Amino acid sequence: MSDLPPIPRPEQRPLPPAPGQRRIVLPPHRQRSRRPRSVRIREWVRKNLFPSRSGTLLTLVAGTILAGILTGAVYFVFVSANWEVITHNRWLLFAGGFPQGEAWRLWVSIAIVFTLIGLAYGTWSSMGRRDHLFVALVGAFVIFLMAHGGAAAWSSIYFLIAVACLYGGYLFTVRLPRETSTRRTWQQRIVGGLMALSLPVVLLILLVGGEVGPRNLDGFVLNLILAPVGIVGGIVLGIPLALGRASSMKSISWTCTAYIEIVRGAPLLGWLFVALFILDDIIGGDLIVRAMVVMAVFTGAYMAEYIRGALQALPRGQYEAAQAVGLTQTQRTRLIVMPQALRISIPPMVGQAISIWKDTTLVSVILPLRELKGNADSAISQFEFTPDRIEAYVFVSVIFWIVAFMMSRISQRVERAQGIGER
Repeated sequence: MSDLPPIPRPEQRPLPPAPGQRRIVLPPHRQRSRRPRSVRIREWVRKNLFPSRSGTLLTLVAGTILAGILTGAVYFVFVSANWEVITHNRWLLFAGGFPQGEAWRLWVSIAIVFTLIGLAYGTWSSMGRRDHLFVALVGAFVIFLMAHGGAAAWSSIYFLIAVACLYGGYLFTVRLPRETSTRRTWQQRIVGGLMALSLPVVLLILLVGGEVGPRNLDGFVLNLILAPVGIVGGIVLGIPLALGRASSMKSISWTCTAYIEIVRGAPLLGWLFVALFILDDIIGGDLIVRAMVVMAVFTGAYMAEYIRGALQALPRGQYEAAQAVGLTQTQRTRLIVMPQALRISIPPMVGQAISIWKDTTLVSVILPLRELKGNADSAISQFEFTPDRIEAYVFVSVIFWIVAFMMSRISQRVERAQGIGER
């Protein structure tokens, strides 16, 4: 009898749940979050900043270096820098030769893009505190740029309307049910279809009617046009190229392999020379159109390799299971293989998208076109702004970093929503 466990006293037994209620057991991380914020902050600091003597030393060294860099940056931005090279050349940097009388086309396009970003974010993810803080900081930076130096207040108002469109689209979709259902499927298809149609719609708004033509796409607007065309065109070309290279038919496989290896074997600068001297005799058209074709062709070769790698990473059982249920080759590819391959290849494809976004600055090096960096060179070529080249290049770098960071954050949200990297 002494080996039997003691009978718990009545006061030690947990109280049964009330009728009609379930007992809720929080996971460990939720139980920890119920503790006071001060306790959590102290534990986070101790664990991440001062875990040991060596960790404390590294924290102090890194903190000293970051403090020095931050102090220098603040002094440069608010004391020593002369930002008149930016404020006096706002339109040159933003739109260049785009007619100012047709500026409504730019703002309508920006509002459409912002609305679609909000719809997509609310459909596949949700905005956290960091996202709201990032939008607030970028918005304050843009408004300061447009409102500084006596600029028209309407520019700031139009930008605030575009930001309102972003949050309006986000609030509309984030409140919809997230459970898997027919309605949820249609929501994703509609938002995806609108995003696919956004590029041609924006091009129609910018170029159709009035006194605007492809030659008027200049400055930062040209970067915002070339990068999406290259990314979307690269994905459209990359999918059939990847499938063709993995094909069992040697003629198709060798042709796709030759295309991929030849295009990837030369730098983008070389292909821009092709757009300038060779494509004029082959396809003709405006120089901007030829540059778009080159960007799409160049990106497609890299996208094809990423997708092909994802196809090889799929377990063989996926193909065998699709074949066992009687699906045809086309059905297996469309319903089983490609969705999983595209999901796996999201991280490298986003990396290539960020790379092609930065490579749009090469256009002004080879072609007689002027994007943001090229127009920054034009701004500092003015006599009164010649000493301010550092300010101009810092501004261009910050603009490119903002867009690249947004792409990276959206990619992380999509990966988290798709469960990429989790088992």
